[in-house]
Amino acid sequence: MSTRTIVVTVSDEFADVVTDRMWQWGVQAVSETGTGTGTGTGTGMVEVATSVGSDDDAIDRAVATLDPQWSVEIREVDDAVAQVAPEYLSPTWYAPGMVSVPESLLPFTPDDPDTVVTVIDPGSAFGLGDHPTTRTSMALLAHLLRHEPTSADRLLDVGCGTGALAVLAAQLGVPTIRAIDIADAAVTATRHNMELNDVVGRIEVDTTPVADVDGTYDIVMANILAPVLVSMAADLKRVLRPGGSLVISGILTDRHDHVLAALRPLAPVRSLEHDGWISIVLH
Repeated sequence: MSTRTIVVTVSDEFADVVTDRMWQWGVQAVSETGTGTGTGTGTGMVEVATSVGSDDDAIDRAVATLDPQWSVEIREVDDAVAQVAPEYLSPTWYAPGMVSVPESLLPFTPDDPDTVVTVIDPGSAFGLGDHPTTRTSMALLAHLLRHEPTSADRLLDVGCGTGALAVLAAQLGVPTIRAIDIADAAVTATRHNMELNDVVGRIEVDTTPVADVDGTYDIVMANILAPVLVSMAADLKRVLRPGGSLVISGILTDRHDHVLAALRPLAPVRSLEHDGWISIVLH
């Protein structure tokens, strides 16, 4: 089988711009590779690539957000080539007694039978639960659900990717969970990970934009990126019930004040940092 990958070739001075644009699609993996042509900053050429799955409509929506002057190509990449070799994978222990495990490492049997094991298959465009933003978001969510005397009957996962956060919420007993993402591949990946973790039927997942979500939630998770968090700020506050908890991630440890400003009057109450990234709980 193969995966359809969107590849944008630009001068290296525009690489960060293209990368930021792709992150806004809700993907959790973007690669940047030099082409070996040109010398010096602004003259070298790079290929920036990611996938939003193989659905034509999803690809068309993503490509429509790219600047017309950029060179864009859709490539078929063999899944066997795209996968990370098992010897380079490992379980991610993100909190005491809690671990996320790539599907390719199954069977996995922890020493403690009470360990909460969340199995993740990244699908065609997403991460394995080991990225700093995912592991710290999972840790903060686990703390909210296990150690804080707060209502947690309804949870919304905005930009769900693999569905790791929604799946963990289901494993920890949240009765009503909704996961949304603009990428069709995220819906597919989340449904598959629901099956892997025996939580089928516990999560409603679709591509509804957060602007169209009705009702309020006790916990809202948003592991996206700073520019998207700012653009969604009004809706994130709207869907959070009074007294609820918003968990944001995908932001840099030393550069997120503008995100907090956009989310006022919500205020940070707890945070976790890892490898230059930070996740924050706001009330």
